[in-house]
Amino acid sequence: TIWSGFGGACESENAGDPVVVYDQMADRWVISQFTDSTAPFFECVAVSATNDPTGSWYRYAFQTSTTKFNDYPKLGVWPDGYYMSANLFTGNSWAGTGAYAMDRASMLTGAAATMQIFELPPSDWGGMLPSDLDGFTLPPSGAPNVFAEIVDGAWDPGNWPNDELHFHQF
Repeated sequence: TIWSGFGGACESENAGDPVVVYDQMADRWVISQFTDSTAPFFECVAVSATNDPTGSWYRYAFQTSTTKFNDYPKLGVWPDGYYMSANLFTGNSWAGTGAYAMDRASMLTGAAATMQIFELPPSDWGGMLPSDLDGFTLPPSGAPNVFAEIVDGAWDPGNWPNDELHFHQF
């Protein structure tokens, strides 16, 4: 019912991979899911208007691409934004990783908001996850959100002979 009356693909397509995170700094809930795997591609994101997830929501449909499907989206809450990663596909072919930052401040008030999109090349391994703020200690002001990913040496032993854990500052 969150998307009822919103219009577009977010209302008509219950496509899958929903994610729910809690923004402890604002005492709000954030929900996302992608639209169907036909172009153009969208990520539907909703932020609860209050701390009550059964109440009203501020809803957004962010177009992620006209050519690449944003599969396996993952969300992270950070003081300066909502962050998301996704595995990108063109048809059934691997097309890289998407790294996204959403305008948290505007989304908390229901104002118009933007999403910044960065596409990493297909040589990237994928499965990248944004950090998600949980706990009582906030990061230092201006600290970047950190995306983490694993590399299994068995995937490409010529270039990556060992298992590794990579960290990327957004």
